[in-house]
Amino acid sequence: MTFFTPSPASAASTRVGASRPLRATARPGNAGREPSVPQSPTTNLSSRPLRPLREQSAFTLVELLAVVGIMGLLAAVAVPALKGLTGSGGRKQALSQVMGALEIARNTAISTGTNAAVIFPDLNFASQPYRYRSMAVITWDATNTNSVTTNSMLGSWITLPQGIVLHDAQINQLPILTNKTVLRIPPSTNSTPTDNLRAVVFQSDGALEESYYTNTLTLNGISFYEGGVVSNFTTTTNTSKQKTNVETIKITHYTGRPQPTLAEPKK
Repeated sequence: MTFFTPSPASAASTRVGASRPLRATARPGNAGREPSVPQSPTTNLSSRPLRPLREQSAFTLVELLAVVGIMGLLAAVAVPALKGLTGSGGRKQALSQVMGALEIARNTAISTGTNAAVIFPDLNFASQPYRYRSMAVITWDATNTNSVTTNSMLGSWITLPQGIVLHDAQINQLPILTNKTVLRIPPSTNSTPTDNLRAVVFQSDGALEESYYTNTLTLNGISFYEGGVVSNFTTTTNTSKQKTNVETIKITHYTGRPQPTLAEPKK
């Protein structure tokens, strides 16, 4: 009688939780050889090396504090520079707007043979948001013999960029129109005759109108700076308190040409 003794591997597989006992199988033509025993997939578990769990990486408190400190330092340096760029861009845009309005009025006076002007709302203007922050081009026929000459508005209102205002002392020194001007002041859709408007007036040859000329236009010009309208829209203030944040446009008497300059505004 022949007894079968399982190999150590098969014995281990039998102990490792096989659901049924393994039986020896004899293949045809293999007489005299030890029958082969199928091995369970869990046979070599003990021989496999155990892999450690993947380590989780994170920032330490010191590293986080260092990053926050660097971000705060960059913000402290970048914010003033960004404000300076914004103010500089606003002044450049305002310079283009004022120069453009004066040139349009002058060219209109030459091309039509009439008077034209740029009006600047001051502290007496009816609509407060327009004071020292806006302008408009108007025109009228100076040869009109009617007792009341009415000016008409050319185009729409021109508003300075946010944070840029006109120098109140210089606007208050501009000549006052003696005739009425028909203005439409949004949001109202109606046009209202308005008088006592501060203006720079051009005559038909492009020069400054003699009857509305004052030497303040040539000497002081029109200035604007980074600031705001304060005291119930009656005055303006230069928030930066810096001379470099001021732009001035002077107007030639006999040619009417506006010339930008960096001169400090005179009070």
